[in-house]
Amino acid sequence: MSGLLDFDDVVVTFGASAGMMSRLRGRTTSFNAVDHVNLSVARGEILGIVGESGSGKTTICKAALGLHPVAGGAVTLDGKPARLSDGTLQMVFQDPLSSLNPRQTIAEAIAIPLRLHGRAGRGNMAEAIDGLLKDVGLGAQFRNRFPHELSGGQLQRAAIARALATNPRVLFADEAVSKLDVSVRAQILNLLKRLRDSHDLTIVFVTHDLHVARFLCDRIAIMYFGKLLEFGPTRAVYADPKHPYTQELLGTLDHERKSVASTRDVFNPLTDDRRACRYLNRCPHAMAACAERHPDFRSTGPGHATACYLYDEATT
Repeated sequence: MSGLLDFDDVVVTFGASAGMMSRLRGRTTSFNAVDHVNLSVARGEILGIVGESGSGKTTICKAALGLHPVAGGAVTLDGKPARLSDGTLQMVFQDPLSSLNPRQTIAEAIAIPLRLHGRAGRGNMAEAIDGLLKDVGLGAQFRNRFPHELSGGQLQRAAIARALATNPRVLFADEAVSKLDVSVRAQILNLLKRLRDSHDLTIVFVTHDLHVARFLCDRIAIMYFGKLLEFGPTRAVYADPKHPYTQELLGTLDHERKSVASTRDVFNPLTDDRRACRYLNRCPHAMAACAERHPDFRSTGPGHATACYLYDEATT
C-alpha cells in the first residue's frame, strides 16, 4: 500500500451484548466488526465507504481515529501510525446537534481546538474563528449563536468548521448529510468538494446511500458485515457493479433470482461460519467454494477489484 491513509489487514473485535450472550449457550461471544480489511486512500481523493447498518463502515473510521482499539493490522498515515491527538485526523458526525455542547456558542466550540492545537491565541482568535466560519459558508453573525439557534444545515457547517480548526489532513464524514433535507444535502456535499480543494483535504465519506456517494466520491468501497467486498472508481462501480451485493444495493441484481435474498438470511457474525463468504446466504450465485472460504479480491478492471468467486479465471 502507498496511499496517504492505509488500512493494512485491519481487525476490530467487538464482544456480544449480555442479551446475546445469554442466548448463545457457550458459543463464541465476540466477532470481528472489521475483518481483515485492506484499503488505501490517496492524498486529495474523496473515498466513499458504503454499506448497510452494521457493515463496519463507521467502525473502521473510528479505528483510524483511535476511538476503537485495533485488534489486528495497522492504520497508518504517511507510513506512520495514525494519531488523533495531533489533529491531522478529524471526524464530522451524523448528528451535529449532539456533537456540539449546547451551552457553548459556535465561537467557543471552534475556539477550543484552535487553542489546544496552537493555531490561534488571544490576539488572533476572533479572526481565525471568523475565517473558518467564512470557509464553511457561515457569516460572523453566527459566532455568538448557540447550537439550538441554528438549522440542521447550519449546524453541520459549524461542525465542519470546528473539524477544520486543527488543519486536518484527513476528514472523516460519518453519514454527514443523512439527516438533512435534499436541497441542504446537496449544499453540504458541494461544500465538502470545495473544502477538499481549498484545504488540501483527503475525505473518507461514510454513507449507506450509493447515490450520494456517486455525486461526491472519486472511489467507492463496499462493505458488508466487516468485510470489504468491492472497490473501484465511482464511475466503474456504478456502470458495471461486479459483486452481487453491490448489484443489490444498486437494484441491478437479477430480479428473477432476487427472491433468494431476505432479511432472515443475513450473515450472523456470532453463529455463522466465519470462514464462509459473508454474503453466502443472500447470494443467488452461491457456489460450493463460497461456503468454504471468503474469497480474496479479483481484479475486475482498472483499479476495480471484487471479492467474489464469480471472477475466477476458470469461470470467466
